[in-house]
Amino acid sequence: MQLWLRPYMRSRNHRAGAVIFSRGDVADRLYLLVEGEVELPEVGRQLKAGQMFGEIAFFAPDRKRSSSARCTKPSTVMSIDEATFKQLVYQNPDFGLEVVRLIAGRLSQDVQRLQRGDGEQSPSSS
Repeated sequence: MQLWLRPYMRSRNHRAGAVIFSRGDVADRLYLLVEGEVELPEVGRQLKAGQMFGEIAFFAPDRKRSSSARCTKPSTVMSIDEATFKQLVYQNPDFGLEVVRLIAGRLSQDVQRLQRGDGEQSPSSS
């Protein structure tokens, strides 16, 4: 999925420790980690290259980030704005379904984690 998205995305290099977004920020972009490592501290998740993140807040009623995203290593992150994202969903419904699967999988993992008692934060990764 990610390869065909790259022409529509903007690339940015971040140093270790850089914050990509903070909990409570309004979602305006979706992200793809190209290189490096990013942590979502409030949900206890480490992301590796090739993973998309920040998608859940696009669909949240208040459109706010429920977790921060911080680089734990120097990282290259690509992002796509909401208008382009929506256009691509309309043009390629399979892409939209893949994003829905990604969101459902992440929310399901968060619910399972909370049921095990592994965390007390609200479930989501963006």
